[in-house]
Parts: sequence; structure tokens; C-alpha cells
Amino acid sequence: MKQRIKTKRLFHSGALLLALLISLFLASCSVSESDLFPTDDSTAPNVVIKAENDRYFREDEWVRMLTLAISNLEDRSTLWSSIPNVQRSEITLSDFIMYTDFLSASIPGTVKSYSKATDEETETILSHVVKTDQSLTPSPQEATIWWIESETSDVRGSRFAIPVTSNDKGVPYFSKSWLQKQSRLFHYIVLYLDAVEMQNASALKSLIQQNITIKSKSHEESINRRASSLVELYPLYVAPGKTSYRIIEIVPGFAEVEQQGIPSKGTTQLNRTVTFVESDGTIIANELFPQILSSDDATLYYRERPLLGLGTNNPRIEAERIIPLLGIPLDITILDNTDSDTSIFRVAWPGLTVEAIGTCHIPSLTFSGKVRQVSATYTQFSTGSGLTPGSSIYELYKRYPFVREQGYVLSRGKSVKKTLSVQVETDFIMRLTITIES
Repeated sequence: MKQRIKTKRLFHSGALLLALLISLFLASCSVSESDLFPTDDSTAPNVVIKAENDRYFREDEWVRMLTLAISNLEDRSTLWSSIPNVQRSEITLSDFIMYTDFLSASIPGTVKSYSKATDEETETILSHVVKTDQSLTPSPQEATIWWIESETSDVRGSRFAIPVTSNDKGVPYFSKSWLQKQSRLFHYIVLYLDAVEMQNASALKSLIQQNITIKSKSHEESINRRASSLVELYPLYVAPGKTSYRIIEIVPGFAEVEQQGIPSKGTTQLNRTVTFVESDGTIIANELFPQILSSDDATLYYRERPLLGLGTNNPRIEAERIIPLLGIPLDITILDNTDSDTSIFRVAWPGLTVEAIGTCHIPSLTFSGKVRQVSATYTQFSTGSGLTPGSSIYELYKRYPFVREQGYVLSRGKSVKKTLSVQVETDFIMRLTITIES
């Protein structure tokens, strides 16, 4: 278990080492077979497996071979030699070593058994591959999922899913494209979580922006904000150390990591999950951290003037105030008038819609009510912090680095709850909607 860094000197040494590892990862450096194995034959491996049909390993034999490799890391060269050539022709011994290394690192304790996943489990896991990469060989439809069950010294059981790829004749084999993508994703996860553990925002920034073209100053600032926020939030929500997390699923283009949470006072410890998704060479971590709507962004302005007094707990819309400001409405609609005293109505102007509950008389253009929702699509409307329809999405990320994981929905308040929903397209904000509940 990695020890906590306690001195400034050691911290900088660790940071430099991590930066070096990241640079090697980003440069895609490979390890030669001679680096992995000594040439001395004095320690001859003794693990042997043979195909029952003398031609190739069946699926169950294939998984057994992998469990032997995981459990006997020093004997992998012998196991490699025992694999029929037709089933390992796409990869090298180095590839095999790297693959079984990350399998071993992902499976805690001692391997106890293995079993084939159900059809439903297989469909769920392989759907992650289908969504992230359509160019793999073979296709996900030609793969199956097997579970490797293990047990730790404190008798905690766990299982890890591994994909088994097969050729058009149904013969299992090592697919180079599958192994490379899984290995790359694994090493990214290790570097990412090490950077968080060491509170190295610079290393995190390098990983986050890998294979990304920086489009603007606000784009770069949003990446900096995310990296610094990760360093700030992880100690508050995630237990430290390598033993505090485990990879529970990793397939080409997708991985899920389970982490031990830090319990609040009087509460039990809750685990959290982080998913890593790769698309077009870019890996994105999906981190679920609380994002609280600021009071500034709970208020809507028109040309820098408060539109409806949304900073108050009970904002209202009054015809005599808003018509001089915005002009005659394009439309007024009664949505519900089942109550004899009040009705729910909607008033619309170019780029703005307000929904309220109160009184409304359409012929006389009079209305007054408590605002329930206001939605803006024109640039002259903005929040107090300056977010407007048409703004770069990175302006939003600068303020709320984990809003994407929250579905672009932010809230504040209890007795009066205000929620900002942001509609985005490509890299721009298209609509801002503030909802008030009391």
C-alpha cells in the first residue's frame, strides 16, 4: 500500500516521478520482452496447460489459462508457450504480460473459480463496448463474458468480468485491438488515481487534456478548474490509498472503478463509482461530486437588470412592470384554471417564456402571479454570473466543473428550491431554465 507523502521533498520527488510516468504513457512507449524476463534458466517455470483437443483451447480452457497466469505471474512464459499459435498470433509475449498484469492488479486476493456470465450480464457489459467503439476486431457480438471469482484474506469475495474474443469459427484468441485498448485504459486509470492521491493537479491536467485540442482560453481554464477541484474534493469524499479502490469492469472503451467513500458523522461508509470512457482516443472520467447552484446563477437578468426579482424567495411576474421592460407579449396561455381563484398561465416574449400561478386576464393584458419557471434562449438574458444562451459550454464548466455528470442540472435551497437546467448543443449553451419550487 502506497504510503502518504509527508514531506515537501518527497512530495516533489513523487510528483516528478508521476509526471515522468504520464509522459511515458502519453508517448505510448513499449516494453521489450528482454526487459520483462531474465535469460537465466535456473528458475524454470512449471505451470503447463494443454488443449484437450490438441488443436486449440476451448472457452473454458482459455479462461482457466488466464486464471493460471494471474495466479502464477512468474510462470507466464511457459503458459505463453503452451497457447496454440493460432490463438496468439496477433500479440507478443510483452502484450500477454501487460494484459495479465492488469488482470492481476484488478482481481483482489486469490482466484477461486470462474464461470460464464448470463446472457443478460453479457449483453449489459458488451453494450459498453458497442457504444464506445465500432471498429474493434472482432466485433463485440463475437465476444463472450466470463466471471473470475476471487477471495481476499479477510474472506471478502469479488468477481471481475473478462471478455473472451473468438474468430469466425468460434475459436478464442487474443485480439490485439481489444488488449491494447484495455491495457491503455487500465494504465490511464492508475496514473489518474495516483495523481489524485498525490494531489498533483498538473499531472491531472495533462491526463484530462490528452488528445484534446484546446479551443479557447475558457476551455483551458475549465480544465484547470476541474483538475484543481479533483484535488480538493477527493480527500473529502474518497478514502486514500491504492487499496481503497478496485476496477470492477474494464472492456475496450469503458471501465468502472469502485471507491471507498468517507462516511459523514453518524452515517455508514458509502462506496462511490467512477466510470472512464474512451472515444476517438480521448478518455473522460465521469466523477459524481455535488454541484450547488450559486445565488448569482439563480437570478435571471435582462440587459444587466434583474428580470423578475429572482433573487428573492418568491419571485413574481407583474404585467405593469414587465410589459414596459419587454414589450407586448407574443403569447399568453392559460394552462390550468380549475381553481376558481387562481390559474396557471404562461407568457412568452422573443427568447423568453415565463410560467406562473396567479391571476390572468388575456383580453386586457393583465396578469400577476408567483413565478414557477422562466426559460431564456436569447443572448440578452443572462444569469448573475454572466451565463447566457450562446455562451461557450466551457464558461459553464469553469463555474461548475462536474455539471456534465449532473445532467446539466444544478439546485440550491430547501424551503424554496431553485433549479437551473442548462440545455447544451455541441460546445454552446442553447437554453437556460430556472425552476422555483416552494
